[in-house]
Amino acid sequence: MPLNKLYFDGGEEIRDLTIVGGGPTGIFAAFQCGMNNISCRIIESMPLLGGQLAALYPEKHIYDVAGFQEVPAAGLVESLWKQTERYHPEVILGETVTRYRKLADGTFEVTVGSGRVFLSRALLIAAGLGAFSPRKLPQLHDIDHLEGSSVFYAVKNVSDFAGKRVVIVGGGDSALDWTVGLLNTAHSVTLVHRMPDFQGHGKTAREVLEAREEGRVDVYLNTEVTAVDSENDQLTAVHVRTKGGKTHILEADCLLLLIGFKSNLGPLAEWDLELMDNALVVDSHMKTSIDGLYAAGDIAYYPGKLKIIQTGLSDAAMAVRHSLTYIKPGEKIRHTFSSVKAAKEKKNAPENG
Repeated sequence: MPLNKLYFDGGEEIRDLTIVGGGPTGIFAAFQCGMNNISCRIIESMPLLGGQLAALYPEKHIYDVAGFQEVPAAGLVESLWKQTERYHPEVILGETVTRYRKLADGTFEVTVGSGRVFLSRALLIAAGLGAFSPRKLPQLHDIDHLEGSSVFYAVKNVSDFAGKRVVIVGGGDSALDWTVGLLNTAHSVTLVHRMPDFQGHGKTAREVLEAREEGRVDVYLNTEVTAVDSENDQLTAVHVRTKGGKTHILEADCLLLLIGFKSNLGPLAEWDLELMDNALVVDSHMKTSIDGLYAAGDIAYYPGKLKIIQTGLSDAAMAVRHSLTYIKPGEKIRHTFSSVKAAKEKKNAPENG
């Protein structure tokens, strides 16, 4: 199934679990529902599954997900969906959940922006960081006409930078990843970071510094962008200044600002749930302060939380597993090993021909 197509719309039919958010955590939660023999629906605000990985970083390579030496973000989303689609979860795309209501019988009613209402026996919030927008440099207040053509806040198509002189701003994982990732695509790559040290993964930081020693990339630390030059709506140069006051003019065709995103919980902030660090507080069972309402992934907070994809997948498995006691009260919950379940599914599948 293409990840931007509606898989199945059950209308008003009640599901065991509604999953708000169709990023990696939400998709894996749907897989876990299938593994535990409960029905579910995913409601995703964007027109495709995958969350930020699909919308912002489809060609970015990911190195810290178990089982993959490296995998493009879009490839990881595709693999997660292929694992999940055998259970035929209902998928609603392009709809934002605006409010929820817990009914007298303990079921949940969620309403989306179009006014449609969906029912489920439990509710899981896997909405990542909520709505997000790129951080911008306040000193570059007149670059709107360049955005999308020579000023970018994410790499959606590597081809946009082919043969170009690229200046990347940032010192985190995305900036480091794309400094390395564009070396064989761009004409030249220059990395500018306002701090003396990188904040990204040590492995990638070493690769950037090694590339600098080899003369493949220019790196400016303790340096900030002060202005840009353009001609006929095309970037021509980036002005930078070091903390010591020295200025440089960098010839450039593209400016890639990878300085993070601002998150906004949107309607979730008004749901009267306990919050910490702009996330929903959960217990060891991934339950929020409301019985039957769970959270997983970056939207969930608990002490020691590590916000990486792998953790989100673990959160999803925990949330679905513990939601069973709410969805099926009084039933004895038995753990099902994936190998055993797969063998049973294969045995019960209709024979071909």
